[in-house]
Amino acid sequence: MGILWWRGNKDAPSPTGSKTPIQKHDPTQKSEVPGMNGAVEVPRPGSSLTIFEFGSVAASTDKVTLAGYCPVSDDIQPCRWEILPATDDDAPQFRVVF
Repeated sequence: MGILWWRGNKDAPSPTGSKTPIQKHDPTQKSEVPGMNGAVEVPRPGSSLTIFEFGSVAASTDKVTLAGYCPVSDDIQPCRWEILPATDDDAPQFRVVF
């Protein structure tokens, strides 16, 4: 007996001769998150958006769109606004996303 000897199965396959099959990731299959005591990762569903577009850039000489994003929640939060250059003639003059 040597120092590095241990009892084991002599018929066990060697790790160099066996190949493990490659498993493809299935997004519908839920798997446990490592280190989270069996917690399962659940993807968030896509949020439903409401978009209001009105006005026409063709009627304006500025050729810009005022775009806003207003978060909808129980807390009062300010809207975020941006002035975007309009690339199309049929682009809206105002665009608000809720």
